[in-house]
Amino acid sequence: MITEFVNEWLAIIGALATTAAVVGGGLFAWRNTQIFRAKAPHVVITHEISHRPVGSQYIHIFVTAVLHNSSRVHIEFLDGFVALRQVSPVADGDIERLYQQVFVAQEQGRFQWFDLDLLRHHWDQDSLLVEPGETETEIFDLVVRRDVESVAITTYFYNSRVVVQVQDNGELSEVRRRRRKLCPWRRVRGPLGWGRTTVYDILTAD
Repeated sequence: MITEFVNEWLAIIGALATTAAVVGGGLFAWRNTQIFRAKAPHVVITHEISHRPVGSQYIHIFVTAVLHNSSRVHIEFLDGFVALRQVSPVADGDIERLYQQVFVAQEQGRFQWFDLDLLRHHWDQDSLLVEPGETETEIFDLVVRRDVESVAITTYFYNSRVVVQVQDNGELSEVRRRRRKLCPWRRVRGPLGWGRTTVYDILTAD
């Protein structure tokens, strides 16, 4: 009888310990997830674009990137770029080739429009800092020929919490990640950065 009583209590204690471990592990994981979400940076980018003729052969495009910090942590930008691609006019043969790549051969995930310019930017420390819930703007000046009718404009801002250094060639494979000061063996989590692409028509230019 005593042996059976002891075994029953041991079984109960074991079940309680297992339940406590499962619940504790779940709470720990939930807590870490909530902490990460609370500390995870996030930026929403929108574009304000205008244009005007300059000289006799060119069009000036004025791009304002509006950066809204929708997270609970401040975000600083040190590196970024603006890419300009031509959407129109494009020859029919080039359109057919792009269509074959994207929809037939499935070589690309989207149309790779023709590059016009790629400008890389570096900001000094504390010069482009967005506090939680606030909005900052960054301005880019671009110039295209007057025969360009539509362009795709991409602005991209690297997450300085993750990216330590961006090489001159801008390849993501060359980007190193910061490590936590208290836990140097753990890399900081988060996106490499945030970007926005807007297709803009210049057909109204005189």
